[in-house]
Amino acid sequence: MVTIYDLAKKLGLSPPTISKALNDQPDISESTKEKVRKLAEELGYTPNSSARGLITKKNWLIGMIYEEEHLGLDVEHPLFAGIMNSFKARIERAGYELLIISRVLGNKKLSYLEHCRYRQVDGILILNSTIDNPEVLHVIHSEFPIVSANIVYPHVCTVTSDNKEPSMQAVRYLYSLGQRRIAFIAGPSEYSSSPAVERLEGYILGLHEIGLEYDPELVVYGHHWNVESGYNAMKDLQQRKIHYTAIYCAADVLALGVMKYCQENDIHIPDELSLIGFDDSQWASYSHPPLTTFRQNRQVIGELAAETLLKKINGEDVDERICVPVDFIERQTCKKIDEFYLTRLGKGSTM
Repeated sequence: MVTIYDLAKKLGLSPPTISKALNDQPDISESTKEKVRKLAEELGYTPNSSARGLITKKNWLIGMIYEEEHLGLDVEHPLFAGIMNSFKARIERAGYELLIISRVLGNKKLSYLEHCRYRQVDGILILNSTIDNPEVLHVIHSEFPIVSANIVYPHVCTVTSDNKEPSMQAVRYLYSLGQRRIAFIAGPSEYSSSPAVERLEGYILGLHEIGLEYDPELVVYGHHWNVESGYNAMKDLQQRKIHYTAIYCAADVLALGVMKYCQENDIHIPDELSLIGFDDSQWASYSHPPLTTFRQNRQVIGELAAETLLKKINGEDVDERICVPVDFIERQTCKKIDEFYLTRLGKGSTM
């Protein structure tokens, strides 16, 4: 079996340097790390986790808490799957394994905290939950280093997309097209979801910024982050019999529900209704018409969450909130209001 001593001898480095390089420690140069990794792969080096744990006082396990009940989707959600894959790749480069924390271990029911303590994880990523989940709050107030990658908890470092400024930008963009009655389909309100709350705040701030009055009748809340909720929200909006010319959705999955409703009810996008989403899901560029939206940088969020958690595990100070910018992706679901009116008047629409 190849050991770090074999690697050290071949590279003319000390065993501690080899160990630090393999564990991606910050006091080792990237060129040295690359040389060590390359040789380790060539020689088939496999770290002995038990021996490494005795030396480093770590178990080289990072737990991940992911709850999807309030989403109406599972871990295949396009945003969270991307973040998880990026996070996993980064911690694996640092020598850690990712463990999904559940509340069941064999036939025994455990709390999240009990499971984390049983497996003796070195740190925890909260990828998704709700702000008032008592199980998660117990973990947050425990001894473990913790980073959140979606929900903002008090005194917990959170890595998220910027939610407010893009929402303001959505309103400004629609206003520049002549839109004056801009509806908003928000995320679930009952779960106090940080993205849902912040995107609604950004929408309201955007209206005030350009001098438009906030009308609560133009806001509909989805019950989940899924297509069905977007469909039902659009149906609700139509039943209110109020005038609007554009919709900004807090997520692409909600926008997809809007598009489905419009297709079934002969409402043409963008000729009769402008639409903007948020996420840039894989299907957004293939929808009919292609969806104008905001692209979240899943890879950067995952990498930053991993790097931040690794710093916390090593006792380093980190910022409480890290906001990752999003990109505005302009496609074909928005149209200038003058063209919209010409079409609408010709058809006799009452929307």
